[in-house]
Amino acid sequence: MIKATLFISIVCVVIGYAIFAMHDFILGPSLSILEPVNGSSFTTPDIHIKGIVQRIQEISLNGRSITIDDKGNFNEVVLLAPGYNVFTFAVRDKFGRSKEYRLEYIYKVN
Repeated sequence: MIKATLFISIVCVVIGYAIFAMHDFILGPSLSILEPVNGSSFTTPDIHIKGIVQRIQEISLNGRSITIDDKGNFNEVVLLAPGYNVFTFAVRDKFGRSKEYRLEYIYKVN
């Protein structure tokens, strides 16, 4: 009885550790845009895109690498062209998996 209990305990510990170790792989890279909201309209040409990333190794905005702080926050100033604007964030994790996030903004010139 003691051997069976010990065996089950060891198996549970191994499975628990495997799930913990695979956490980053299971969830993959993520990016959350805090502001401005996708689809927003602006009357000024320059805006700040603020967000946070998790479990990433690289991040780029329209193909240009951007920097993040030690907590995963970023704040990028972009210049809008008159009318419809599209920005694409690309993130990649240490396992080589990548995701793209598309943002669309409108600059209304008075």
